Amino acid sequence: MAKAAKKKTTKNKKSARVSAKPQAATRSAKPAKKQAAKPSRSAARKPAGSKIDPLNRKQYGALTPMLAVRDIRRAVDLYKNAIGFTVRSMMDGPQGPIHAELRLRDTTLMLSPESREQHNLSAATIGNTPTTLYVLVDDVDSVFASAVAAGAKVSMPVMDMFWGDRCGQVSDLDGNKWMIATHKAEPTEAEMAEAMRRMSEQPHATAAAAGAESEY
Repeated sequence: MAKAAKKKTTKNKKSARVSAKPQAATRSAKPAKKQAAKPSRSAARKPAGSKIDPLNRKQYGALTPMLAVRDIRRAVDLYKNAIGFTVRSMMDGPQGPIHAELRLRDTTLMLSPESREQHNLSAATIGNTPTTLYVLVDDVDSVFASAVAAGAKVSMPVMDMFWGDRCGQVSDLDGNKWMIATHKAEPTEAEMAEAMRRMSEQPHATAAAAGAESEY
């Protein structure tokens, strides 16, 4: 009888161990399900297919000039009303605008306020500038007249040039030089050389041609 009882106890222990295994497997499977259902943080931060363009070609070209001006709003009014720029953005600070971006066709122009503390001086404060901005427009005579009416100073009247453009030059209210031009002709190299020769030999005739109607 004692042997039979011992055998029975041994069988019960074995069956208890066998039945315990599936429960342990079930418990270990539950956390695995929770982890599988949880999305990874890196996948949530980076949507599939998104990529930052390091050149920011949607907003800017290869070269973007930035001008320091004494009054951003005044400069914007001249560039917008006389030359034809549109305002893309203007960032205001406690002391007024601290940054502006204008667009003319495929070109962006940035403006920043003059600041002596940051050594960011306008051309007018410096007294001159080595830079000239060459801008092509549909009607140089009309745009030139608008710029002068808005306060720009004439440094070269409108005239036909030997390279095929009709252009004139002004300095704006902050001393920046603008050469305003309309493309009128496409002369050959020989024709340009001959036109340069005539201009050098007859400087008075060139001066008389300034402001006259285009020959193109």
